[in-house]
Amino acid sequence: MKTLNVILRLLVLGMLLQTGCKQITKSVSDTFKPSDTALKRQAQKHPTAGTTTSTQHIQKSEVIVNGDTLNTEDVHEKTKTLFKDLEKLQKNKTGNNSKEIQEKVNEFLKSINMPQKVNTYPIPQPKTKSKKAFFTEAELEEAERELVNLPQYSGKEIQIYQSVHFDGNGRIRLMLLHPENPKYVDAYEYENGKWSAPKPIQTTSSNIERRLVPINQINFSSALTVLQTYNQKVSQVEGAKPTTYIYLSVWDGRIRWFPGTINGTRERYSIDFEPNGTLKNLKQD
Repeated sequence: MKTLNVILRLLVLGMLLQTGCKQITKSVSDTFKPSDTALKRQAQKHPTAGTTTSTQHIQKSEVIVNGDTLNTEDVHEKTKTLFKDLEKLQKNKTGNNSKEIQEKVNEFLKSINMPQKVNTYPIPQPKTKSKKAFFTEAELEEAERELVNLPQYSGKEIQIYQSVHFDGNGRIRLMLLHPENPKYVDAYEYENGKWSAPKPIQTTSSNIERRLVPINQINFSSALTVLQTYNQKVSQVEGAKPTTYIYLSVWDGRIRWFPGTINGTRERYSIDFEPNGTLKNLKQD
């Protein structure tokens, strides 16, 4: 029974060390295989006993671990001590808890002549931000709806000031004419499905009217049309690079989309878009 307990404990230990199933099976098989030397020695002590009896008796007293004969009573006691130590470490958790557990396990494995698993405690990995793709048409339409429904503009016309930026990292940045004071402009940012609170912006009041356009003259989904058209034309120009950033600019009531150029290895093109994002003009410079 004690030998069985040792086997069960070592199986659990094997799982703690995250070894594979085949390795656990092989380790247990190799570990608890009676030695030929031990069998012969026991047979000499009990010449009248059968092979089965001798084997059973030896299995209760000795095991082979990597070529060395160990007493199962000794292994059993060491296993009990190990699990007591592990329980204490689990109760007294510290910053180096995983490392201390591994050291205890390594000491135990060394004491019974089994291979040690070194430095298995987790090593922190630097966190990396996953790069978000450009907006889908549905996401752009949702962002526009959320903007129109801002409570501070309830029952009022929303006027976009100067520009709207559609970033490839999943953000939209723009400025709006203040809902109460026509001399003020506030900045807003859209990210993760929500518009931020307004942030005051310093402007030259004499130019505000020239940089305004009603939101009903702009469709956010047009940004995706511009992006797709631009990148399609880029693919036809040697050395030109596609973009994930689109923005529009407003001046004297005119809406202009950017980028406005395609730069290749040997050629350069000017590209212009309609307010709805469709291609207006493409010519080589």
